[in-house]
Amino acid sequence: MFFKLLVHTCTQRRKHQIGRILNKYFHIDNNELAYNISVSHLKHFFKQRCLSVVEGYTCIIANCPICNNVTKGAKLYVNKKTGFFMCDHCKFTGSWNVLEKFLSIEKSSERLEELNVLRNNLQCEKNFNKAWEDIEKSGQSIQDLSLKEYATILKKFSLPCVSQQDMHQLKCVYKGTSSTLYFPLMGLNNSVVGYKLLKIDSEEHETIPASGVSGCITYKQLQSKSDNAAVIVGMIQDLLALVSQNSVNTVICLPYNLKTLPQELLPYLEPYKKLILWFGNDESSWHTARQFAKKLNEKRCFFVRPTDLQPRPKLAANLGYDLKSILQNAQPVLHKSITTFQELREEVLIDLQNIDKVQGIKWKRYPALNRILKGHRRGEFTVLTGPTGCGKTTLMSEYSLDLAMQGVNTLWGSFEIRNSRLARTMLQQMIGLPLDENLEKFDTYADAFEKLPIYFMTFHGQQSIKVVMDAVEHATYVHDIAHVIIDNIQFMMGTSNESKHMDRFWIQDDIVAKFRNFATKHNCHVTAIIHPRKERDEEELTTSSIFGSAKASQEADNVLIIQDRRLSSIRGKKFLQVAKNRYSGDLGIMTLEFDKPSLSYSSKMKTKSEGAEKNKSSTKVRQKSK
Repeated sequence: MFFKLLVHTCTQRRKHQIGRILNKYFHIDNNELAYNISVSHLKHFFKQRCLSVVEGYTCIIANCPICNNVTKGAKLYVNKKTGFFMCDHCKFTGSWNVLEKFLSIEKSSERLEELNVLRNNLQCEKNFNKAWEDIEKSGQSIQDLSLKEYATILKKFSLPCVSQQDMHQLKCVYKGTSSTLYFPLMGLNNSVVGYKLLKIDSEEHETIPASGVSGCITYKQLQSKSDNAAVIVGMIQDLLALVSQNSVNTVICLPYNLKTLPQELLPYLEPYKKLILWFGNDESSWHTARQFAKKLNEKRCFFVRPTDLQPRPKLAANLGYDLKSILQNAQPVLHKSITTFQELREEVLIDLQNIDKVQGIKWKRYPALNRILKGHRRGEFTVLTGPTGCGKTTLMSEYSLDLAMQGVNTLWGSFEIRNSRLARTMLQQMIGLPLDENLEKFDTYADAFEKLPIYFMTFHGQQSIKVVMDAVEHATYVHDIAHVIIDNIQFMMGTSNESKHMDRFWIQDDIVAKFRNFATKHNCHVTAIIHPRKERDEEELTTSSIFGSAKASQEADNVLIIQDRRLSSIRGKKFLQVAKNRYSGDLGIMTLEFDKPSLSYSSKMKTKSEGAEKNKSSTKVRQKSK
C-alpha cells in the first residue's frame, strides 16, 4: 500500500512538473489579443488627439506622440490590420491597446509610468547594435580583404561574382575562424536590428533574432537616385545574382526566407510604390508570393511567375538567362473579376511542370495518406469525424505535427482539451517516448519542439464564431499560418441569446461557410473536427453521418472518417477512411494501430517501440539461459 502511494505521489509530481514547464516553453500567449481594427477607427482616434496622419500601403503614419517632444520628425507606424505600432526613432513597439491607453492618459505623471513600460521593449534593439559592433571587431570587413582573398571567399561560399565594392555596401563581415559571412539586417533610420549568418556548403541562412525582426538586407546602386521600386527575394545568393547583372536599382532580401513575413518589417517596406516578388519555381514559393502580397498590399505587388524559364535569380543567372528581361515580364498580383484562358495559361503550365509539388506537402508518418490524398494543400477545407473517444484529437495532433515539422505554420484551436495537455501529447508524439519517464531530457525535447511553427489559440469551452474568426485571421496575418485546426465546430454553436432561438443546423452551416470562405480567401488549409450525427456500433459512418445538414460534406474538399469496428467484431480494426477527395477523387482506408508509449498512430513510431520491446525480451531470455 505504501509503495502504491509512493508511486502515485511521484507520478503526480512528474505531471505537475511537465505541466508547469509546458506553459513556459510553448507558443501559448494569453496576453496576445486578436484585433481587427478598421482604418477609419485609427484615423478618427488620431484626429481626436489633433494628430495628422497619412495612410500608407500597410500602415497609418503619424508624428510619434511618444518621443516627438524630444525628437522632431520621428514617425510612428501603426499597422492597419492589427494596430501594432512602431516608432522609427525611439523604436517603441507594442499592441494597439498599449498605444491607445498611452494616448488616452491626460496626466503627465501617469503617462510617465506608461512610458517606462514601453521602454522595456527597447532593450533588444540596443543589444543588436552592440552585438554587431562585436562581430565587426572580431571579423574582417570585406573592403579590407585583398582581391585574391575576396575571390577565394566567393568560390568557397559558391556566391555569384559581384564586385568587392557592392559586397562592401551590404556591410558584410567575414570571420575566418568559423568560416562565416555575417550580413547585418538594417531597419528604419539605418539601425542594425539583427543579422544573418552564411556558412560554407550551406544555402540555409541562420537569422538572429529568430522571429519578429524589423529589418532586411538591402542593396541600392550608389549612382542611382531614389527609386520607388524594389525586387524582393528570399535568399542572399539571389540578391547577389541580381546585383551581379545590375538588373535593378534596389534589391531586398527577406530575413526569414519564405518562412514568414513579420509585421514588424512592414514599416521598413512602406516607402516603395512597386514591389516585385521573385522567389522560385516551385508550388510553395508560388503560394508564399501570393500570401505575402496580401500582407504587403496587393495593389503595389508584382511577381515573377514560377516556370522552368524563370527560376529563382541565382539559378537563372547560372543558366545564363537575362534577369532584366525576366523582371520586365513580372505581372501584377491583382486580377480582374473576369479572366480568360490566355491569362490562366501560365498557371496551368506551372501546375503541369510542378505536378509533384502541386499535390502538396507529403506526410512522413502516414505514407498511406500520400497515396490517397496525394498531399496537404493550401486553400482546402477538410472535415474529420468519428465516434466519441475514437482518438480524433490524438490523430489530428500527430497529423498536424508531421506537417509542422516540415515547416507548415500551424494554428491549433482546441476548445475541448487544454493547450498544455495538447502540447504534451504532441511533444510525446515528436520524440516517440513517454515524457514522465524521460524528465531529465525534457529541456532538450522542449527546445526542439519550441522551434516548430505551432501556435495555440487560448480559447476553452463555448466561443462565438466571430471571436474565433477574428483570432484566426489575426494569426494568419501575423504568423503566416498555412494550416488551421478547429477541434471542434460544435463548440461555436449556441453561445449567444440569439442563437438559442435559431436552428442549430443553420448555425452550423454558417460556421462551415465562414471557414470554407476563409480557406479560399487566405489560401490556408482548414481542418475541422465535427462529431457524427449518429453513433451506431453496427453501422459504419458515412459522409451523411456528419452532424448537421449536408453542407459540411458538400463544402469540404476532403472528408476523413475514423471507423472503429473493434467493439462490434472480434477481429474488428480501427481505420481512417478517406470518404471524399476533391483533388484526385481517390478514396481508400489507412489502418490505425495505436502505440501508447509514443501516443502515435504512425507505423514508423510503432516500429521503433516494437523493436525496443523485442530487444528487451531477447535480452531477458539470454539472461535466463545463462
